[in-house]
Amino acid sequence: MSETRTNPYDAVAYPGHAFSQTHPGHLATIAHFHGMQPAPTAAMRVLELGCGSGGNLIPMALQSPGASFVGIDLSASAIARAKAEAEELGLDNIAFQHLDIMAADAGLGTFDYILVHGVYSWVPPFVRERILALFGELLRPQGIAYVSYNALPGCRLRDLARDIMLYETRDTEEPLERVRVARAAIKRFAEATDPGSFYGAALRERLQQIDEIPDNVLYHDDLNPGARAFALHEVLDAAAPHGLQFLAEASFPNNFGGAQGPAQQILNAIPVDEPLRQEQSLDLLIGRCFRQTLLCRSDVVLHRGFSRFTLAPYHLAANVREAEEKDDRPGVGGFLFGSDVRLAVDLDSAKAALRALGRAWPGSIGHAELVAIALREANDSLSPDIERETSRLNEALTAIYRAGLLEISLEPHRLTTAVSERPVASLLARRQALTGNEVTDLRHRAVALDGVVVRKFVSLLDGTRTAPMLLAEINDFLAEAHASGGDSARLPQRATADEVEMHLHDVARLGLLAS
Repeated sequence: MSETRTNPYDAVAYPGHAFSQTHPGHLATIAHFHGMQPAPTAAMRVLELGCGSGGNLIPMALQSPGASFVGIDLSASAIARAKAEAEELGLDNIAFQHLDIMAADAGLGTFDYILVHGVYSWVPPFVRERILALFGELLRPQGIAYVSYNALPGCRLRDLARDIMLYETRDTEEPLERVRVARAAIKRFAEATDPGSFYGAALRERLQQIDEIPDNVLYHDDLNPGARAFALHEVLDAAAPHGLQFLAEASFPNNFGGAQGPAQQILNAIPVDEPLRQEQSLDLLIGRCFRQTLLCRSDVVLHRGFSRFTLAPYHLAANVREAEEKDDRPGVGGFLFGSDVRLAVDLDSAKAALRALGRAWPGSIGHAELVAIALREANDSLSPDIERETSRLNEALTAIYRAGLLEISLEPHRLTTAVSERPVASLLARRQALTGNEVTDLRHRAVALDGVVVRKFVSLLDGTRTAPMLLAEINDFLAEAHASGGDSARLPQRATADEVEMHLHDVARLGLLAS
């Protein structure tokens, strides 16, 4: 039997891209909050088990040339693609190995960060056990392990649809045909159920979700008969014999996300020194279906709760802007976070801080600098007691952080929102823009570029071109496209200087410009 037949990830490639929640800078910030001394990203060692084609690890290696990275995967074709990409980018700080997790051992060395994303729920029990054993064997004393998995009880509803698809595809082996049969089956069964019943409503809800899932993701995530979900306590019970303890969830600190009213009262009644009980209760209240759990060594003394917390060591960031619709209450300003979360703020220094963070986004501002900006801009309305005003500002910012609307990081993001005379987009984004719409930004997120003109524009931002030169090259590109026919009817005839400025602003706001 060929290797392609034995390894479904060679038969059907799984999409690989950056996952911001796995970035060591993010994990280090959470660990630092809990009293750990995590390794700085400039000199860290990172291992990814199940690295695929390197979409998550390669951007990290580019941003931290002094660090060391190792990725292993069972898919020979994925590792071949990862090696080729690393070589094209000239990376000498990353190594990819075609290796079974079961064969991984101490020969890999020790690591500050070990990442396992999208693997744990989809491998046999003995592989899951080996993953946790490797955490115990290879983590350094202040190391952090990240493991994601389908979670209970939320996935019980997802499994209602899986039961149908797995049964209907039980005799189908060819991957694409398996996906086709599965999609047809869940549609047929869901639409035939009673929409007024709990079961019928659940199947219809899942059908809508499945319609938006790419074929390769559905094949690996839902049509793997051995996949299963876990309660948090199951994972922690399995990790404990390997000298590991629960650190936090990667979504920290928004622990109570989705819990409202009475549910939040239940969670508030649980002491902060019982994180497992708190987290497990949250899952039972909101039906969480996916977890991204951080583990550390069990002998590390962790600080729980906010009693010792201060924003002083961190850089702050927020995707925020002032709401166009004014608040009727005197002195109250409305702010929009992301696309839909509105917050009313009455403290003038906090309003000034949020305006500054909005101008800096997607970059960050050091705490001391942000306080200075806020107090200076709100000077006319402040009392002369600067210490008191600083304390009030910090209380407001901490409350916003605890609500999950403000980001903190130990290290600043290595990007700029200032457009220079000859702007430079990240090398990786320039390469990715040549072949697809999705690129990796400098906050380690996958972002989509809007059309072929924007893709071409990003690919030109190598630091050698001024705005007039960019305009000339874009117009040459458009002229060639129209001369060749094809899909050029959808393209503009010519670009303008104003459009170039707009594109530069958009690229900066996407976090693609290197500092």
